[in-house]
Amino acid sequence: MPEAHPDHIGLPALYMAEVTAFRGRWKLDVVAPGPEVVVGLVDLGPADTLVAPQPNDPGRYMIDLEGGEVPILPREAAVRQMEEHGYVVAEEARSDSKRDHGWTQVAAALWTAPCRPTS
Repeated sequence: MPEAHPDHIGLPALYMAEVTAFRGRWKLDVVAPGPEVVVGLVDLGPADTLVAPQPNDPGRYMIDLEGGEVPILPREAAVRQMEEHGYVVAEEARSDSKRDHGWTQVAAALWTAPCRPTS
Protein backbone atom coordinates (compact mmCIF):
# COMPACT_ATOMS: atom_id res chain seq x y z
CA MET A 1 0.00 0.00 0.00
CA PRO A 2 1.44 3.40 -0.92
CA GLU A 3 2.08 6.01 1.74
CA ALA A 4 0.43 9.41 1.93
CA HIS A 5 2.36 12.35 0.51
CA PRO A 6 4.77 13.70 3.18
CA ASP A 7 3.01 17.10 3.16
CA HIS A 8 -0.18 15.39 4.40
CA ILE A 9 1.29 13.14 7.11
CA GLY A 10 0.33 14.25 10.61
CA LEU A 11 -2.51 16.46 9.36
CA PRO A 12 -6.23 15.67 9.45
CA ALA A 13 -7.43 13.74 6.42
CA LEU A 14 -9.14 16.38 4.29
CA TYR A 15 -10.37 14.04 1.54
CA MET A 16 -13.17 11.49 1.82
CA ALA A 17 -13.66 8.41 -0.32
CA GLU A 18 -17.24 7.29 -0.85
CA VAL A 19 -18.40 3.97 -2.25
CA THR A 20 -22.09 3.62 -2.94
CA ALA A 21 -24.34 1.12 -4.68
CA PHE A 22 -26.42 2.87 -7.35
CA ARG A 23 -28.63 1.09 -9.86
CA GLY A 24 -27.06 -2.25 -9.02
CA ARG A 25 -23.43 -1.10 -9.44
CA TRP A 26 -20.79 0.02 -6.94
CA LYS A 27 -19.40 3.51 -7.63
CA LEU A 28 -16.35 5.19 -6.07
CA ASP A 29 -15.62 8.88 -5.78
CA VAL A 30 -13.15 10.93 -3.74
CA VAL A 31 -14.33 14.32 -2.49
CA ALA A 32 -12.04 17.21 -1.55
CA PRO A 33 -12.83 19.63 1.28
CA GLY A 34 -14.29 22.06 -1.27
CA PRO A 35 -16.48 19.79 -1.80
CA GLU A 36 -15.30 19.24 -5.36
CA VAL A 37 -14.99 15.68 -6.64
CA VAL A 38 -11.35 14.83 -7.37
CA VAL A 39 -11.99 11.23 -8.47
CA GLY A 40 -15.37 10.85 -10.04
CA LEU A 41 -17.67 7.86 -10.20
CA VAL A 42 -15.36 4.98 -10.96
CA ASP A 43 -17.34 1.78 -11.58
CA LEU A 44 -16.37 -1.03 -9.18
CA GLY A 45 -18.70 -3.71 -10.52
CA PRO A 46 -22.07 -5.19 -9.60
CA ALA A 47 -23.58 -4.76 -6.14
CA ASP A 48 -25.16 -8.19 -6.17
CA THR A 49 -23.51 -9.98 -3.22
CA LEU A 50 -25.55 -9.50 -0.05
CA VAL A 51 -24.93 -10.28 3.62
CA ALA A 52 -26.95 -9.98 6.82
CA PRO A 53 -24.89 -7.68 9.09
CA GLN A 54 -24.13 -8.64 12.66
CA PRO A 55 -23.74 -6.17 15.57
CA ASN A 56 -20.06 -7.06 16.10
CA ASP A 57 -19.02 -6.67 12.45
CA PRO A 58 -16.28 -4.03 12.13
CA GLY A 59 -17.35 -0.87 10.37
CA ARG A 60 -21.05 -1.68 10.56
CA TYR A 61 -22.18 0.53 13.42
CA MET A 62 -24.36 3.03 11.59
CA ILE A 63 -26.85 0.82 9.74
CA ASP A 64 -30.21 -0.53 10.83
CA LEU A 65 -29.68 -4.19 11.70
CA GLU A 66 -33.41 -4.85 11.37
CA GLY A 67 -33.35 -4.12 7.64
CA GLY A 68 -32.17 -7.53 6.43
CA GLU A 69 -29.37 -7.99 3.94
CA VAL A 70 -27.03 -5.30 2.61
CA PRO A 71 -24.58 -5.37 -0.31
CA ILE A 72 -20.97 -6.25 0.55
CA LEU A 73 -18.44 -3.44 0.11
CA PRO A 74 -15.95 -4.24 -2.71
CA ARG A 75 -13.11 -2.96 -0.50
CA GLU A 76 -10.18 -4.39 -2.47
CA ALA A 77 -11.47 -2.94 -5.75
CA ALA A 78 -12.11 0.44 -4.08
CA VAL A 79 -8.61 0.58 -2.56
CA ARG A 80 -7.01 -0.45 -5.86
CA GLN A 81 -8.87 2.27 -7.77
CA MET A 82 -8.04 4.88 -5.12
CA GLU A 83 -4.34 3.98 -5.38
CA GLU A 84 -4.47 4.16 -9.18
CA HIS A 85 -5.94 7.67 -8.87
CA GLY A 86 -3.35 8.81 -6.30
CA TYR A 87 -5.13 8.37 -2.95
CA VAL A 88 -4.77 6.09 0.06
CA VAL A 89 -7.05 5.43 3.05
CA ALA A 90 -5.73 7.38 6.05
CA GLU A 91 -3.46 5.25 8.23
CA GLU A 92 -5.19 6.20 11.48
CA ALA A 93 -8.52 5.01 10.05
CA ARG A 94 -7.02 1.66 9.01
CA SER A 95 -5.88 1.03 12.60
CA ASP A 96 -9.24 2.00 14.17
CA SER A 97 -10.96 -1.15 15.49
CA LYS A 98 -14.39 0.37 14.86
CA ARG A 99 -13.72 0.56 11.12
CA ASP A 100 -13.46 -2.13 8.49
CA HIS A 101 -9.88 -1.49 7.28
CA GLY A 102 -10.58 2.24 7.40
CA TRP A 103 -14.13 2.11 5.98
CA THR A 104 -17.32 2.95 7.87
CA GLN A 105 -20.78 1.97 6.68
CA VAL A 106 -23.06 5.00 7.04
CA ALA A 107 -26.08 3.59 5.18
CA ALA A 108 -27.09 0.21 3.80
CA ALA A 109 -25.20 0.82 0.55
CA LEU A 110 -22.84 3.71 1.39
CA TRP A 111 -19.33 3.40 2.84
CA THR A 112 -16.88 6.21 3.54
CA ALA A 113 -13.18 6.39 4.43
CA PRO A 114 -10.93 9.36 5.13
CA CYS A 115 -8.07 9.46 2.67
CA ARG A 116 -4.95 11.39 1.66
CA PRO A 117 -3.21 12.03 -1.64
CA THR A 118 -0.07 10.02 -2.37
CA SER A 119 1.55 12.58 -4.67
